[in-house]
Amino acid sequence: MFSAFFIYLNYIWSVIGIKEMNMEATQELLLTNIKRIRKEKGMSQKDVAGKADMLVPTYSRLERGGTVPGLASIVKIAKALEVSVVELFQTSEIKDRSIAQKLEMINELSEYNKNVVSIMLDSMIEKDRVEKLQQVKMKTRLAELEKARKQ
Repeated sequence: MFSAFFIYLNYIWSVIGIKEMNMEATQELLLTNIKRIRKEKGMSQKDVAGKADMLVPTYSRLERGGTVPGLASIVKIAKALEVSVVELFQTSEIKDRSIAQKLEMINELSEYNKNVVSIMLDSMIEKDRVEKLQQVKMKTRLAELEKARKQ
């Protein structure tokens, strides 16, 4: 399971101009990021294991590299850490780039990949717009309810 995900990651990295990584380097990056994010969030291994529905020794062994995590475990850990799976695999080469630098990289993509990025951005912008609209509606409804309760 991890090897199929590894192939997919290498494809994504190649699309955005990152050099290909071997499976061991990818696993090391994953485990380093899991540990770093856990510590940044002030969580113990027990906290993450509990939220990921894992035994503490299993999680500890995974974080130390004693076992190779499957995709299901990676997804559970990402949820426990409240980050995306993608963030667990981000290299500092990507994470540290500014928005302007990322836009420059997008301009260098093939037309097909530019379209994919455009569709993803449009979807996120629309999702954000709908969420904000729903927040406004909810605040209005709560104000109306409060006004009705006072009468």
